[in-house]
Amino acid sequence: MTLPRAVFEISDLFYYYASGSTPTGIQRVQQELSLELLRQEHHAATSIVIYDKPQQKWRLVSHEWVRSLLNAARSFRSGSHSWRKVYEEFAAQLAVFPIKHFEPGEWLLNMGASWGLPGYFIQVRQLRRLGVRLAIFLHDCIPARHPAYFDQSLSVEHTYWLAQIRETADLVICNSEATRKDYLELVAPPHPEMVYVCRLDASSDQVVTAEADMAATELLADIAATDDRFVLCVGTVEPRKNHLSLVHVWDKLRQTHRDNCPKLICVGRIGWKSDAIMAQARALGLLDSKIFFLQGLSDEVLQALYRRCLFTIYVSYYEGWGLPISESLAAGKVCIAGSNSSLTEAGAGYAIHVDERSETSIHEAVTRLLDNPRELEATSSRIRESYRPRTWGEIADELIAILGAQRRAAEIGPELPELKLGTFYRFGRSEALKQFDQPESAETFCTGYAWHQPESWGAWTSKESAELAFSVRPTDQQLPAIFLGLRPPPGAASVTVTVNGKQILSTGQITTRRILRIQLQDDSLQKDEQGLVPIRLRISGSRVQNMKQIENSRDSRILGIGYFFLVGIDRSSILERLDFLERMLTNEMQW
Repeated sequence: MTLPRAVFEISDLFYYYASGSTPTGIQRVQQELSLELLRQEHHAATSIVIYDKPQQKWRLVSHEWVRSLLNAARSFRSGSHSWRKVYEEFAAQLAVFPIKHFEPGEWLLNMGASWGLPGYFIQVRQLRRLGVRLAIFLHDCIPARHPAYFDQSLSVEHTYWLAQIRETADLVICNSEATRKDYLELVAPPHPEMVYVCRLDASSDQVVTAEADMAATELLADIAATDDRFVLCVGTVEPRKNHLSLVHVWDKLRQTHRDNCPKLICVGRIGWKSDAIMAQARALGLLDSKIFFLQGLSDEVLQALYRRCLFTIYVSYYEGWGLPISESLAAGKVCIAGSNSSLTEAGAGYAIHVDERSETSIHEAVTRLLDNPRELEATSSRIRESYRPRTWGEIADELIAILGAQRRAAEIGPELPELKLGTFYRFGRSEALKQFDQPESAETFCTGYAWHQPESWGAWTSKESAELAFSVRPTDQQLPAIFLGLRPPPGAASVTVTVNGKQILSTGQITTRRILRIQLQDDSLQKDEQGLVPIRLRISGSRVQNMKQIENSRDSRILGIGYFFLVGIDRSSILERLDFLERMLTNEMQW
């Protein structure tokens, strides 16, 4: 197999480190795969890049720098200095690395979640026009499948992210058959044969050092827990992970097993809507007596806890894979897991699967293991003897093989996307998408490096000028009228509009929302082979506002013109123009 020219992106992991939180599932996968790609000699030519958010370009980072960052994150322990200081030292070096100049035929493999990166797919679309191919490693579709488990803003961003993957990705690699099924059903990509699976049935080969082992001993001593007398639950503390059911199960165990009731140690970041879980554990007198919530543990200490626990439990309501199940089995420990989504795949026939929506089912499984130590030992022995996890190196090899097996050239579409007349394209993201093939997002037409991340109302720009590029299909040899909803930066600005390099409109000072009518000129009709006319709109404001200079502002950005919507109207259609006018007057467009 010829090794593909692959560029691996770890932007999501790098910016996640800034939060100071220990990595969750998606970040842990990136962490381990990155280390393997750096470790394997035949991947020495593999490039690793990070998306520079202010520049909206990818930087080619050195292998030594990445290795140092990953090792620092995996082994960090709180002490005399904070993680913030460690991270800032690495972050300060990012701007020193060169901009990556992609070449036709290269693969950009995004291994994380990039929906929070401003202008990301704007730049990806430009790369694809140059012949660069995009592969996405898809961890899950849960915010689209089950939005109730997430903050609305995350569900909105995630659905737009999926829509843009559908539009731009040449290849999607899912972490499980369940994730692939969700992606095919929800997003309905035009080429389902280009959606692969690379399972995450891996085990870390990280050695537990004597120092980490001692740290685990001290931790257990602090909570009066002993080896083989605690159950381990690993995962972010949030409603989807079903910790509340575990609180109720442990309340019952305390009554039925009294002194034989093991302690439950929950390791993971305290996440979204976790207050009810903590409040219930506290109200029942279980918090910090029978149930302990720990966060910020290093990977080494976590591995030590896996090896010392009685067994593990992971009864999440829905997952993309279920890495704690794989990690438990790799440590030779029984895992009680849910029966939904990918959890049975991760269990591989070795986990004990229960109905995660039934506290009785969970309680019975826990009780059976507590009351039958011989059965527990026999099951554990079977796991130790028969379960064979893959190494992260093998998973990295599979990813490389999937990329290398692709003989299909990048699908380079029209130079400019077509603007459908009468369609109301929004720059904002107020609601989660339901139709992924028709997102009607104006972001498709944005070019350049001036765009901030879209908000619910629309999108700000960061420079005095920004460009929209699209193609239109003339009707009766006439170009349409373009209506563009704008707002000035705080403090007002005047606006100038050029079309294909020719200035056609200039306004006075704009102090509030404004709709510009841009009449495309018919004297320069130059159709392409598909009968489309390329249009480049450059909108220039007379000023930008540095929000740091505004008293009591919590916004540190530089803001130029803000954009609400874009719509093209057929000049020859009176009904279409009246319909647009009525919808605006009745506020049906809500801009």
